[in-house]
Amino acid sequence: MSQESELQRLERFVEKLLVSFSELRAQKAGLVEQLRERNQQIEELRNNVNAQEMERGEISQRVGRLVEQIEEWEHSLDEVVIAVPHPSREEESTSEEDSLLDEYEVQEEIAEVAAEAGGDEEVRVQHNLFSMQR
Repeated sequence: MSQESELQRLERFVEKLLVSFSELRAQKAGLVEQLRERNQQIEELRNNVNAQEMERGEISQRVGRLVEQIEEWEHSLDEVVIAVPHPSREEESTSEEDSLLDEYEVQEEIAEVAAEAGGDEEVRVQHNLFSMQR
């Protein structure tokens, strides 16, 4: 009987080992699947980061070009000096037509400067509110 009990004990031990082995296999399969999902998620995040970096670089370049255009425009405005003589008391009594003509010439010069600075794009000129008072 001792051999039989030893044999039964061995069978129970092997059975426990097989159950543990099956559990470990299932656990391994779950971990492998989880690892695969995480690797996929990491790859997606890397692609997202790369796309964001590319977009950031493009935006940075566009902003840089805009700043350069503004600086060029400001520089061209600094180079152009529009000399408009201040009327003396005697000249103030000249006709309204002369003052309108002077204003028109100034507006033409401003438009020319703005056109040079803006190229073919739509040109908007900001006027000083006090320069147009009568």
